[in-house]
Amino acid sequence: MSATDAPITERLPIKIILPKQGSEKKVLGGGSEVKPFRKVNSAYRSRLKREVTAIKEAVSPTLKGVDTAPIRVQLLTKAIAKSHRPEDLFSMKTCPIIGVGKLGEIYIKASRNGLEQLSTMIESGGSKQIVKQLSEVDAIEIVTPLHRRRGLDSQDILRRSPKGKSGFITKVRLFDFGDPDEQAKHVALFEAVCHGLDAGVDSNGYSESSLTYGVECHTVDDIEQISKIIGVRSVTSMPLIRTIKLNALNPKPLPKLLPVNNGKAADTPVVVVVDSGVSDKMPELNSWVIGRDTQVAPPYRNNAHGTFVAGLICWGSQLNPTIRGIDSNPCAIFDLQLLPNTDPAKGQVESLHEQEFLNALNTALKQYADKFKVWNLSLGTDYPCSLDDFSTFAEELDNLQEKYHVSFVISAGNFNSPPLMRYPRTEAELEKGRITVPADSVLAITVGSVSHVDYLLIGPGEHEPSAFSRNGAGPNYIIKPDLVHYGGACSCDFSHASGIRSITELGSAENLGTSFSAPLVSRILAQIYHNVSPTPTPTLARALITHHARDPRTGGRVPDGEEQCFGFGLPASVPYCLECTPHSSTFIFDDELKPGFYLEWDDFPYPNSLTRDGRYYGEIWMTVAFSPERGGRWGSEYCETHIEAKFGVYEDTNEIDKKTGEIKQEFRSLVPPEHNETGLLYESYQVAKLRKWAPVRTYHGDLGDKGESGSRWRLKVQLLTRHGIDQYLQSKPQPFSLVVTIADPKNQAPIYDEMARVMRTRFKTQNLVIRPVTRIRGTS
Repeated sequence: MSATDAPITERLPIKIILPKQGSEKKVLGGGSEVKPFRKVNSAYRSRLKREVTAIKEAVSPTLKGVDTAPIRVQLLTKAIAKSHRPEDLFSMKTCPIIGVGKLGEIYIKASRNGLEQLSTMIESGGSKQIVKQLSEVDAIEIVTPLHRRRGLDSQDILRRSPKGKSGFITKVRLFDFGDPDEQAKHVALFEAVCHGLDAGVDSNGYSESSLTYGVECHTVDDIEQISKIIGVRSVTSMPLIRTIKLNALNPKPLPKLLPVNNGKAADTPVVVVVDSGVSDKMPELNSWVIGRDTQVAPPYRNNAHGTFVAGLICWGSQLNPTIRGIDSNPCAIFDLQLLPNTDPAKGQVESLHEQEFLNALNTALKQYADKFKVWNLSLGTDYPCSLDDFSTFAEELDNLQEKYHVSFVISAGNFNSPPLMRYPRTEAELEKGRITVPADSVLAITVGSVSHVDYLLIGPGEHEPSAFSRNGAGPNYIIKPDLVHYGGACSCDFSHASGIRSITELGSAENLGTSFSAPLVSRILAQIYHNVSPTPTPTLARALITHHARDPRTGGRVPDGEEQCFGFGLPASVPYCLECTPHSSTFIFDDELKPGFYLEWDDFPYPNSLTRDGRYYGEIWMTVAFSPERGGRWGSEYCETHIEAKFGVYEDTNEIDKKTGEIKQEFRSLVPPEHNETGLLYESYQVAKLRKWAPVRTYHGDLGDKGESGSRWRLKVQLLTRHGIDQYLQSKPQPFSLVVTIADPKNQAPIYDEMARVMRTRFKTQNLVIRPVTRIRGTS
């Protein structure tokens, strides 16, 4: 009997601390000394002024009809924190900041008058603030056509672009100049140039604010001309959507006694399988298909990949009984067929590019998002994600998830060029094996694969990252993949393979890929949505599935430095991720934050059984998740809000408060953020090591055998913002979900009962309501 089939005992529900019970307090202002990063002398000012003069001469001929142009400014590495942003030097009086590129790269809006004013300020600006901000600037440069093409030749872009009706489809993005009238001029110029080239322009599938277009180019010269347009930010090839070619390993007949939905379990979790379609030729599988929507013409249908994915959602445990970690809870599917056949051996082929996919997905979401909350996207592109920039594809998927209140689960991508990757991975392997677009979606859950068998001599060991599974980090160093599951195993030279088993129209077979680890996470997420009542928000659902994820090798926390392959770990199944034990107590805080304020719960209860002789013992872990405000024009600074959580104790200092005569106390956090190191203060280090501006963070504190001293506990949650969105957030505060667990690692202390009693007296609480898990019997 597996853990998921064990007899159901009394549930110990998670406690929800109702909102508006934390004390809202204003963040006290501070500020560091205004100190330049380098000497700002006459020679330095002259050099910057020469750069501005050269820019005026270069852009003046291009300003006819548009009046403004984007300019690149490179900042010193030490000066890229938002607190150092040179917003007085580059202001509405001169050339205001309109965007961000790579880390430390900003874009400013230049006009003739603005450049004159900037030149004057560089030459004679003498305030301490201006001098400091001048010292931050490393270079001021024009935006070149090569920069707009991301360093590629026009011929390379044309060659990689998919065929359209009469040419090749490229993707063009414009700068956001902030002012609607100015923006309209740049859009008009862009459209006029494209019209003159007979290059069709189409914005369908992209949000209006993204300023992104599909452009059908015919020649290399078309791309050259478009990349010279002053308002264009980037010109790239339009990505094609791909799934892996199914190579059936070790085929067998379909097992008997597979569970069927005979109508008694109609009320089951559902995953939308956004894929190549699901076979309708197997009655047992059809019983779990609650609906179909086919947007692929009959000649181009090949449902092998989608059927394999569907089989794992419906019967993952029954088809893989030897792999622990796959639960047997029932899960149904909705078949959304969007991907055409790309295998010539299986019939006529057709391509589907990013813009077409987004348009079709949006249409389906309008119709089905109210019914189904989890959408499995076992697909990808050939484009590795950048560390410096979020893809337009990912941004649009974020917009769709937020608009329709759904969650996407996306495969991390497969590395298929032998030799594959061992574990631990070298720096070179980490670089070449980076996740592919759109796995960089901030709001989506990206899934990598771990191995279920050992290939110690020629590949990864059991529970280690599969040799083909792509790794993070994601852009801005956010943790990607988010989670892992079992997607098959193979040796680095492909000489040995042991895939995960699912179904084909001929029976069952094995296969390899993150395409097949993703649906195992999708089914758990769907069960969370389904079993929690009322239906949780996507943010809370994400926090819950992340909170109990663990390292599949040890069952413990994923060690620092290994998250780029494991993410936060392997998720626990329902109901185990939705309940407490007698020796642990979990609380949910679903609340919201305003800029300039923080929430605190002072004198927070702590279990008596973990308190001895004035010292605290036990283990604490926390997960905070939120849907950050986002701005595509800000490049690596795409996420504009960030939430920090701290849980710890007050302790006495050696100082006396002169007003009260009492000993001063200071707060010390005992539950530090995971996957970070401390020591440096530069923003680049905080982004990379402290995961600053990441949408999900985990914290872990083990108080150890000696315990920790302190007078009382305090929980604090604070909002950070950038790009001046504070005023916007005053009327639209930032929601968040925080999950906190206090546990006895020795499984002895009666923590749950203690905390349940004290919470009733301290807070307004309610239980996280869980539906009973339905069991479905197999039928022959």
